[in-house]
Amino acid sequence: MTKKSGRPARSQVDIQAMRTKIANVARDLFREEGFDAVSIRRLAKEVGCAPMTIYAHFDNKTAILRHLWGDVLNALFTEIQIKLVRVKTAGERLEIAAQTFVSYWVQNPEHFRLIFMSNDVMRSDVDTFIQDGQTLEYFNSFNNLVQDVLPANTNPKSKTDVLISGLIGIALCHNTIRDYPWSAPEIMTSRLVTGTYS
Repeated sequence: MTKKSGRPARSQVDIQAMRTKIANVARDLFREEGFDAVSIRRLAKEVGCAPMTIYAHFDNKTAILRHLWGDVLNALFTEIQIKLVRVKTAGERLEIAAQTFVSYWVQNPEHFRLIFMSNDVMRSDVDTFIQDGQTLEYFNSFNNLVQDVLPANTNPKSKTDVLISGLIGIALCHNTIRDYPWSAPEIMTSRLVTGTYS
């Protein structure tokens, strides 16, 4: 019996480890130099591999960015779900979810910039990511929380949209306009949540 020549097939663990390494290096480069400034060749050099290795794991640079966006949102919404496990009342659940959402972005400004402030990303790339089933599910979880605090047969859509955009706005102000003496994000978030159902 003769052995096949060439490299042995890599395991799923090895493949995932390389994807993670590529994504982590890309995240740091995007943060330091901007999305548009980082080429696949440059990324490959920093990872320590050939450019074709990058393409073996991701279709293009935007696919890496979308992967990073997914990781960030998964971490955030997992944290929210963990905090909601033992909370029973609808008002408390909405308050905790909103506070966790804002707190995450304020404590992780680099993640906020990656998601909401990535320069030179095509609108179609963002739209594709936003329309992804998992992304929609994350944000629909707020729709369900808002529905629970409203009277029966009330459509929560507009109130949810105002809440989410307001929460993002609070994080944006605290992350980008630091010289202004904003009220604490917890206070601003609480007022926004109260306005959702009052």
